[in-house]
Amino acid sequence: MNFFVNIFLVLVFLILTGEKTIAEPNEKADQIQSKVSDSERMDKSKINTKSKSKDNKTGSLVLKNKKGLWKPMELIWEESSGAVSPEFRFAKQFQLVTKENKVILSRRVVEKGKLVLNESKEISPQLYQKWMESLFQYKIYQLPMEDVPKEQMTGVSYNYVSFVFGSTKSKFYYQLEERNLPDWKEKNSIIQIIERMKP
Repeated sequence: MNFFVNIFLVLVFLILTGEKTIAEPNEKADQIQSKVSDSERMDKSKINTKSKSKDNKTGSLVLKNKKGLWKPMELIWEESSGAVSPEFRFAKQFQLVTKENKVILSRRVVEKGKLVLNESKEISPQLYQKWMESLFQYKIYQLPMEDVPKEQMTGVSYNYVSFVFGSTKSKFYYQLEERNLPDWKEKNSIIQIIERMKP
């Protein structure tokens, strides 16, 4: 009887140790697998980050055509005080335009009824790229083409921003007090970008 009990215990022992030895490699395999999957995840995240950064570069605003020439673009901003007394009179006209091989910024500023700035200068490609990216960030290309306001009020200036880039055209008119309105944040940001343009 003792013989059978001993054999039974030996078999149970072998089975248990056999399961343990089988289980241990699986645990190690799971650990190895988890390490591999972790490293794969890390590699994939690096690849994704790289591809995103490449997409950002390729997804950036393309300002030149296939021949390497500037795409046609014209940006005009005009703002004035309207019919006020000479000591408060001002007028600003900025025009940014592309030629085939260069970008020109023209600025004309009148303060207190006197011309204080009248110049046209070539702009560096880097500066032009920066300005355009800023303008596109505020979706200047999505603004509609507005008509000239029908009701013209005496002594009130109707200022505007006009933008043409390839087949994209947009234009909006405004009165000076509209720039302070809460829903004018986007348009006002566009005006501020233009207003800060310097060669």
